[in-house]
Amino acid sequence: MAHDGTRRDYDLPPKAPAHNEGKTVAGWVMFWGVSLGAILTALGLVLWQMGLIVAGVAVLVLTVVASIVLSALGHGQPRDRTGRPGAGQPDWYA
Repeated sequence: MAHDGTRRDYDLPPKAPAHNEGKTVAGWVMFWGVSLGAILTALGLVLWQMGLIVAGVAVLVLTVVASIVLSALGHGQPRDRTGRPGAGQPDWYA
């Protein structure tokens, strides 16, 4: 029998991902905070200013903490903890 291209050797995920495409408050805080922290750190390295380097690293650390807190408060990507995959099943949205 000829192969008509409809055979697939994979299974689709149990449901579609969130429609926000990752554009959440926690995601934007992380993006802008990391961008600002990286710019400050790089500028401190170029100008050889230890205070600016420390400020940039502090912004980076605070940004990661703020993003984790925002995600925990529900301003991040929604997570469905029900219907976890069983043994041998791929975890599509881990």
